[in-house]
Amino acid sequence: MNIKRQLIRLLEISGGLRLSRYLNRSRPIILMYHRVLSDPLLPGINPDVFSRQLEYLKRNFRVISMNQLIDELKSDTVQPYTVVITFDDGHQDFYTNAWPILRQYDLPASIFVATGFIDNQCWLWPDLLRYELMNAKVPSIEVEGIGSLSLSRDDILNTWNSLGDYCLKLAPADRKQFLDSLGDKLGVPRTQHPLPPFNPLGWDQLREMRDQGLDVGSHTVSHPILSALSRTELKEELEASYNRIHQELGSPPDGICYPNGMAEDVSEGVESVARQLYNYGLVAYPDKVSIDRVMHLGRWAASSDFTRFKQIMNSISRNDNHSGEYR
Repeated sequence: MNIKRQLIRLLEISGGLRLSRYLNRSRPIILMYHRVLSDPLLPGINPDVFSRQLEYLKRNFRVISMNQLIDELKSDTVQPYTVVITFDDGHQDFYTNAWPILRQYDLPASIFVATGFIDNQCWLWPDLLRYELMNAKVPSIEVEGIGSLSLSRDDILNTWNSLGDYCLKLAPADRKQFLDSLGDKLGVPRTQHPLPPFNPLGWDQLREMRDQGLDVGSHTVSHPILSALSRTELKEELEASYNRIHQELGSPPDGICYPNGMAEDVSEGVESVARQLYNYGLVAYPDKVSIDRVMHLGRWAASSDFTRFKQIMNSISRNDNHSGEYR
């Protein structure tokens, strides 16, 4: 047991966590998840850990929906110990793993889907990069400007991070060209549709969960960095996603979750266009949660480490939180 774990344990025994939770009770927390599954090569949270987290939230906090939080922010009636659970992207494991556990604890959640992904028309590029690396037919690869990268099972995560950082700097067309070329070099055949374990939810599943209480929001169409788009491209991404969700689910989405969601990815121009369609916007890093920043609400990545999760939920060492789980 390391020092942080010992500290949290001591605080828990002594009542320190309860005190810290009380002192921070008026600060609503929006949690960010991506995937719930057990695979060392895929980003996500083990279902058993997710169940422990929900049990902890159920016992110690007031979990509400995003829409209820927005209503309470508008009326200045946010109650103490308020938490919201959000998911990004729309992978199949949300339906098979996450949603049954959420229903078991009777807790609300919101999911923000990339409609082109749900329509099975495109890969999410971080998934495609990971798929290519996991299925490479060569032991290593040389990438100009980066160097030689190992593709052994032990090194894939580090290689993915290096190439992912590189891809983030590329325009969408250049990134697609790079990933196509990378697949050729790695000997990985091209596939138009996302394959398991990277496959998406279907609209029928989203309708079923929506009828059971799930809130469905927008994560654009193709998951681009919005601040890098022209105004025309930006409007197309936001409007097409909005209209597709409305068409399939019968009601328009209330919120937008910005892809990647770091500060540099969400400009004032992005927020201005998003505000024309959506009632709120979510970023992927800790920031203010208030009505005067309703198009730029901060979130905390729900750590897969349960000790770290309790630190975040009780406002201990929150300052070192980052998006971590996924791009």
